[in-house]
Amino acid sequence: MSYSDYLRNLLKPALSRSPLVVYLFAGCGGLSLGFEAQGFETHGFEMDTDSCATYKKSLKGNCTQVFLTPERELPSATVIPYSALK
Repeated sequence: MSYSDYLRNLLKPALSRSPLVVYLFAGCGGLSLGFEAQGFETHGFEMDTDSCATYKKSLKGNCTQVFLTPERELPSATVIPYSALK
C-alpha cells in the first residue's frame, strides 16, 4: 500500500459534517493533514499550481488555485489558521 493510500484510509471522512478549516496560503497542505487527522474538513487556497495539485492528491479536502486578494470571498469556516513570518 502506498503512503498516500495509507493516509486516505487513515483519514476516512466522518459520517456527519465536520467543522471546516479554511487554510489560506496552503502550500501542499501539511497543516491541513493534522486537521484532517482530527476529523476536520479542509479547504486550501494556494496560488502555486503544483502545490495545489499536491494538496488535492494527498488530502481529502479541496484546494482552490487562486491569487488571494482582500476582495476574495471565502467559505464560512470554523477555523482559519494564521501564521506570521517575522
